Amino acid sequence: MYVVGFVTSLPGLVGLLGGGVYLSRSSLSGDQQYRVLKWSVAGGGGFLLVNTVLMLTMPPANLLIAVGWGRWSLSIGAGCGFLIGYYEARAVQRAVRAERASVQARESEERREMLDYLNSLLRHEVLNTAAVISGYAGLLKQQSSEDDPVYEYLDIIDRQATELTGTTKDVRLLLQSLEEGTDLGPVNLTDVLAEEVDNLEDRYRNVEIDAKIPDDVYVTADELLPRIFSNLLNNAVEHNESEQPRVSLSVSTTPDTVEVRVADNGSGVPETERDVLFETATAKTDHGIGLTIVARLADRYGGDVELSETGSDGSVFAVTLPRADSEPVEKRRQPQSVPT
Repeated sequence: MYVVGFVTSLPGLVGLLGGGVYLSRSSLSGDQQYRVLKWSVAGGGGFLLVNTVLMLTMPPANLLIAVGWGRWSLSIGAGCGFLIGYYEARAVQRAVRAERASVQARESEERREMLDYLNSLLRHEVLNTAAVISGYAGLLKQQSSEDDPVYEYLDIIDRQATELTGTTKDVRLLLQSLEEGTDLGPVNLTDVLAEEVDNLEDRYRNVEIDAKIPDDVYVTADELLPRIFSNLLNNAVEHNESEQPRVSLSVSTTPDTVEVRVADNGSGVPETERDVLFETATAKTDHGIGLTIVARLADRYGGDVELSETGSDGSVFAVTLPRADSEPVEKRRQPQSVPT
């Protein structure tokens, strides 16, 4: 009888040891693990108490049988308590995760609504107001001569209104880059870079540009992709104090990624700005919000941007983006029609 009690209690003991090891490696929090422990102790103690009452009403033949009976009831009760506590803790964990997901969904929806509101506010209020200010300033400038002292003030108003318009558009773009549910797909990077290089040449006639762009390179992105390279290329000229600004652009590819490097011959990025260059930080006194937009868009596409080199001879920005097929997989798998 003693041997039978030992053998029947052995699975419970082994289960408790294995369950303890599994529990320590599980995703349950410390409080939830403590909850399982309390269930296990309560189960073992409760079942032992019940069997103690049974032993008092039906006394075993000898002490060894009583000890085996007690050991069996303790191990079986503790094992059952462990299982009950574990599954209850898992249920609590799932409930907490569901609640957290619900809260995050509500916060995400509220954030999206706020972004939509701010975007609308910038579009209808700030941009329209800036356009009115700039328009009236332009009309008054036409009615004034350059010798008139008022002309200088009107010119300042017109320039500031134009700058406000540009900044507002950048902020709208930054808000758009933060939107969730992005619909990404293959974008022809070759065409994007070629167009941005042409735009840079049109905007700055005195800049020397060396662009090495391979044919038919596609990345995973959307319609905002050009803003990454327009910002980087414009920065390479706008913050370049050289008598002859030079900008070089090169592209390298791997089976999974595409790296675009934009280099200039400027005086480099100040050391005080390097750590916050891509952040929305007030410490940035020169490069403004443009590089923040670059970083947000690169992250939006699952890529990255970094200042890989900077110094008195110039700076190099490297943008890494996920490479994409030239067309969606579903489209490529469709059978081609055979001309008749």
